[in-house]
Amino acid sequence: MVAFSRVASLMRALGAARIYVIAILAVVLVPALILVGYLAMRSARLERAHLEQRAQDQAREATAAVEREVIAVQNVLLALSSSPFLQRNEIEAFYGQAADVSRKTGLVFVLHDTHLKQLVNTALPWGKSLDVEPLPQVRASYEELLRSGHPGVSDLFVGRFLKQNVVAVFIPVFRGGNVEYVLTAGVPAKIFGDLLESLDVRSDRHISIIDQNRIFVARSVKQDEYVGTQASKVVPPEEQSVVNGVSREGIPFHAFNRHSRLFGWSVSVSMPDRVLEAPMRRALTGVGAAGSVLFVIAIGLAYTWGGRISRSSGALGIDRKPTAEEFQILFDSAPNGVMVVGDQGRIVLLNAQIESQFGYSADELVGKPVEMLVPERLRSAHLELRQTFGLNPQARAMGEGRDLYGVRKDGTEFPVEIGLNPINSGAEKLVMITVIDISRRKLTQKKLHTATAERDDLRRRFLQAQEQERLRLARELHDQTGQSLTGVMLALKRCEDSAGEPERTRLRLLRLQLDQVGQTLHHVVWELRPPSIDELGLQAALSDYVAEWSAHYGIEADLHCSGVEIDGISQEISTTIYRIVQEALTNVAKHARQATIVSVLVERIGQNLRLTVEDNGCGFITDSSSEPKSRRNGGLGLAGMQERLTLIGGEFLIESTVGGGTAIFARIPLESKTTAAA
Repeated sequence: MVAFSRVASLMRALGAARIYVIAILAVVLVPALILVGYLAMRSARLERAHLEQRAQDQAREATAAVEREVIAVQNVLLALSSSPFLQRNEIEAFYGQAADVSRKTGLVFVLHDTHLKQLVNTALPWGKSLDVEPLPQVRASYEELLRSGHPGVSDLFVGRFLKQNVVAVFIPVFRGGNVEYVLTAGVPAKIFGDLLESLDVRSDRHISIIDQNRIFVARSVKQDEYVGTQASKVVPPEEQSVVNGVSREGIPFHAFNRHSRLFGWSVSVSMPDRVLEAPMRRALTGVGAAGSVLFVIAIGLAYTWGGRISRSSGALGIDRKPTAEEFQILFDSAPNGVMVVGDQGRIVLLNAQIESQFGYSADELVGKPVEMLVPERLRSAHLELRQTFGLNPQARAMGEGRDLYGVRKDGTEFPVEIGLNPINSGAEKLVMITVIDISRRKLTQKKLHTATAERDDLRRRFLQAQEQERLRLARELHDQTGQSLTGVMLALKRCEDSAGEPERTRLRLLRLQLDQVGQTLHHVVWELRPPSIDELGLQAALSDYVAEWSAHYGIEADLHCSGVEIDGISQEISTTIYRIVQEALTNVAKHARQATIVSVLVERIGQNLRLTVEDNGCGFITDSSSEPKSRRNGGLGLAGMQERLTLIGGEFLIESTVGGGTAIFARIPLESKTTAAA
């Protein structure tokens, strides 16, 4: 309750205007703060992923360095194993050679026989008793080497003579194909520690080498404290793994491990959790600081802007009325002409746009009849319409469906749009009139109308030129190519009559092929433009086309145009009707599966011809686009039909039902008219 009362008192102190400003700022700033927080968190996660990947890379690099060190020791052992002294069993001479290498490398070399008895130990003078058993930590490794014959590396142990932590690297020495000796190099753990210290490791992390018994072999920091002690966490025997725990100093950490297949050890790069979590802490701190700063800024702006709004407009303008000056500014700032007219038709009030539109000053219009702004030829009709509006005043557009004009002071007329809105002031019935000058719109419409007419005229000319080219090609194919083909066939017939039986068979086949070419040529000419449309008229051409189409596709088709004279119409309309029938029948052949009957009907309705092409095929789904969904991405046949009809002022409609067939309706005016003239 105390908190609620404090919030209520704060809201009263801020005032309504300041609360609204804070709400507006919150709507703007909170999404921005959320976005910034998301980006900061994402950046922090990416930075942590980079730190983890870098630790994995360092573990891989350290593992490779340790493996190179072990391989280098094995190479030294291989060189010693090839000593001629050892091959001749001159053990004392071999001891001298091994001791010399030991002084140079800092390694201790031990030679065992197959019974694991020491024969040479460079940590001791020659001749001193070597009757010692191998330590349990290395005996198992030696025995495995004797069984497999493969080099090996032991876990960490304390050497008897060196009195320090040592790792044994050993190889078999073969003689006559059998293992004769085991040659071992004792590598002090300090060598591995020095190797880790030489790597480029940041101060906030360290590298450790852990053997198979979970014993620290080396460490990049605090070497003496950790080497020989047991690790607290079990490292999985996987090539790459991550474990977490708490160090001996009580610091939580993550260890990024790399398992060496060469000798079974693990190399671990440890990083404190505070280092991994630092990017997220920085991101949260930054977002929190930014939110605090934005909150303080919002409060400051709310006090400043809210106070100004309250002083200048009241509580967001809802507790006072605008002054006369403010009203005049708003009235004059309207983008359109606005005037107020009384019930006697006299102008009461107007804004600056009316003065600009009509060229009158306010003093010249106030108190005058509104008809003075109407062209003289329209004033008597306007007076009657105004009186009719006074009987039933309601908000509406004036002169719907008619062109309205205003007249300027200089007598020029211009097109306008007028809106009427009755105002009931109590003492007098007023009407607010808005006037929009649409001269520029009319000019644009006229230009668009002219451009559309020119475009349609070009399209009509293109279609006419296309038809002329089709006619020319059809005549050339029919008259020239067809006659030449007929002559060739007659010549083949004569050759066939005079040739022997084998040649006659080949000539007959050739003549049949030419006959098929002739039929194909005839079909092409028939599709381009049949001669009958120019010679016998449209009705004969349609009749021939429908009959030949029916014979060609095996679908029953009939033409009905009895009682309609269609041969006297213009060539453009005749061509349009023929092409629509041609394209419609082509669509039936392509798409109307299972169609068995097609009907073509031409009938006259008033001053129009109606063309109907109907089939009983499979049908399709149509929508408001008058085009089948199944074909909308296909050819241009339907679009071509509609375009041809549009150019002569016709109309196009498709009705179809799935499984119930399709009907195409075309209304064609007998007098050709372009879209521009329609």
